[in-house]
Amino acid sequence: MSEKDGQQAQAAASATVKKLVKAIDANPQDAQLIYQLATVLTEMQDYEQAEELLMKMLGQFHSDLAATDLLTYGLGNVYYQAAAYDQAAQMFAKVQTDQRKLDAYLMLAETYMQQKDYQKAFAFALTVHDQRATDPAVNALLGDILLAMGNFHQAADFYDQALAKQASDGQLNFNRGLVAMALGQDEQPFMAQAKKLDPAYVAQSAQRINDIATLIHKHEPADHDEEQ
Repeated sequence: MSEKDGQQAQAAASATVKKLVKAIDANPQDAQLIYQLATVLTEMQDYEQAEELLMKMLGQFHSDLAATDLLTYGLGNVYYQAAAYDQAAQMFAKVQTDQRKLDAYLMLAETYMQQKDYQKAFAFALTVHDQRATDPAVNALLGDILLAMGNFHQAADFYDQALAKQASDGQLNFNRGLVAMALGQDEQPFMAQAKKLDPAYVAQSAQRINDIATLIHKHEPADHDEEQ
């Protein structure tokens, strides 16, 4: 993003904040507006203000479980984006309502993935998959977790399911290409598509192509077992 684009994005975000503050003043009992404001602040990387807003409003909505869950989930997202993963996990684990729980489980999977606790990440992602089996985001995350664990055959399966719904995702194609390399398959179609769709991601992820060789060596016996 150029400096000009960055300035325009910042100006647009600031305008959105002002609009949301005005809307909240007019509708102080609308938890969705508060969540939206916290989300914009988080996108602006103003984590401290987003955290302060949500903590304050959690007290105001303490008797409304749906609102509390929404704001708690939002607070988890603030901590996740700020890389405060222990705090993020604590917030996501507090979500109670069915409406929000699967989203919280998915973010718990993301959080544990960031902490390299792949077993916990896989367990939460698989729980979400039981309810959202065709969701490409869920299948892509399961692919990422299994790739990190060195379970290449299973990773390929989940990536293929995700690609069936979201073929124009550059990151997804790149990761599927990594798995293809690990399995001795032709990675070129996936890598070519990834470069076409998201060249910036491919460039910044080039080291992962080298890293995959380490994973192949480390997990080769496990992969042979899977094939039996």
